[in-house]
Amino acid sequence: FTQRILFVLGLLFGVVLLVVVVGEWMGVFEAVSEKVPWFIGLPVVFLAGYPIFRNVVRSALKRQVIAHTLMTVGVLAAMAIGQWLTALVIVFFMRVGDTVERYTAERARTALRDLTALAPQTARVVRNDLEVELPIAQVEPGDVVVVRPGEKIPVDGEVLSGQAVVDQSSITGEPLPVGVAPGSRVFAVTVAHQGAIRIRSTKIGQDTTFGTVLRLVEEAEANKAGVQRAADRFSTYFLPVVAVIAALTYAINRDPLATAAVLVVACSCAFALATPIAMLASIGASARKGLLFKGGRYLELLSRADVLLVDKTGTLTLGKPKITAIRVSPGWLPDVAIATDGQVGADIEILRLAASAEKYSEHPLAEAVREAAEMHDLRLSDPEEFSAIPGLGVRAVVQGSVVELGSRRFFNLKTEDHSNVGVSYTGISPIDPQQFIQLADPSQQDQNGKTTLFVVINGELVAAMEVEDSLRDEVPESIRQLRGLGIKHIELLTGDHQDAAAPIASRLGIAYQAELLPEDKIRVVRTYQQEGNTVVMIGDGVNDAAALAQ
Repeated sequence: FTQRILFVLGLLFGVVLLVVVVGEWMGVFEAVSEKVPWFIGLPVVFLAGYPIFRNVVRSALKRQVIAHTLMTVGVLAAMAIGQWLTALVIVFFMRVGDTVERYTAERARTALRDLTALAPQTARVVRNDLEVELPIAQVEPGDVVVVRPGEKIPVDGEVLSGQAVVDQSSITGEPLPVGVAPGSRVFAVTVAHQGAIRIRSTKIGQDTTFGTVLRLVEEAEANKAGVQRAADRFSTYFLPVVAVIAALTYAINRDPLATAAVLVVACSCAFALATPIAMLASIGASARKGLLFKGGRYLELLSRADVLLVDKTGTLTLGKPKITAIRVSPGWLPDVAIATDGQVGADIEILRLAASAEKYSEHPLAEAVREAAEMHDLRLSDPEEFSAIPGLGVRAVVQGSVVELGSRRFFNLKTEDHSNVGVSYTGISPIDPQQFIQLADPSQQDQNGKTTLFVVINGELVAAMEVEDSLRDEVPESIRQLRGLGIKHIELLTGDHQDAAAPIASRLGIAYQAELLPEDKIRVVRTYQQEGNTVVMIGDGVNDAAALAQ
């Protein structure tokens, strides 16, 4: 839709420009001007250019000269010698440039409205031992809020009871959902899966972490310093020169027509008129590549950028977990990894049974296992039995085999540890802790920023699956090109853990800061700006919104 609007505006602009050139060459303008009296042309010019003239007057009252000031002087000069059609053409050129910038700016402002729409409008609160659904405005700190599977958490708070898997990527930037249990901290707007929880609310509405993000976005937009366009800076110095030349012209020959001609020609100089044309062309070309600019001034800022701050999850990485290797227990099957290009060397049966066990699980790690099986066209079986402990693992019976997948903590649990999650469990297979160490060193895995899923079949630890959020293939080359464009410093900002950020930053040769909240990211941006840098920020989540606005 954006491309179509810009195409229509560009086409209209080109047609009018062609008509103006041909009309001037054939003498059409002069003929029309002579037949239409000035008292008809004057109101047309005034009405068409009113928004522009108003901005010029406001800028003049603030002792500012903008590009439109120079062109407005030309409009007045054209009107003074009766060339109202020429004045109308100048006004048209200015209006096209302004229309494009307003349109793209309005499209960009919808981001804030979209953020607001993410917040839940109601909450299920326990009042007098009954669950009552109330508007968020009526919820108070200390209330007990009930969240069921698949629902957005409406408040910041602490989990009182129950267990669940919570997707916190919108706030913390962590690509993988986290398991929460009594005592865990949760945030508004994040989504609970696989389990119901009760939360003691601590922050409501604008006081939540999400509410803070919205406030920071609004403040950044309101306090953003105005950027003077190149045409504005040019006009600031050029207008006095033009005024002096016009005064000298009148002083020498006392000819008002010659004096007005100086002003009209100056206002129509290639630089002033080229600004809206160049911006229209650049914004249109960018839109065709999927880039939406809020206005021409940001194109100019981009050319001076020297610091790039970039989010990790979904920006540098794919934003979804993927199985990158399967290590098979020694003596059971050959130890062969699954390469990133999808070529399989590990035993297919382990992957098939694991994916079958995860067939009905909602966890993103389960989806990663199923996608790996789908990539190799494996036919999955329906589990005869299935149970899950949120955030830890699953147990299923597949074609008579007991298949268990989960974290090391999952296999360390005792049967009684599952009593509060509401699932039927017959117990976890006892595994010798030494086997976990032999198959996958947990400390080494933490350093690599990966998650390990252990696979147990019929009580025997058979494999460890490495799962990670993979780096996008095009990122290393993009980083190299950005440095060639003059970006002196590139830094990774993420809410994810140190062990997830460090290997990516090391591979790309960039700096990083991890475990950042939204207010931390905007602080980093402001720090670099205060040091005199022009900063580019790239991100894709709610937790990036404030930094993006700044």
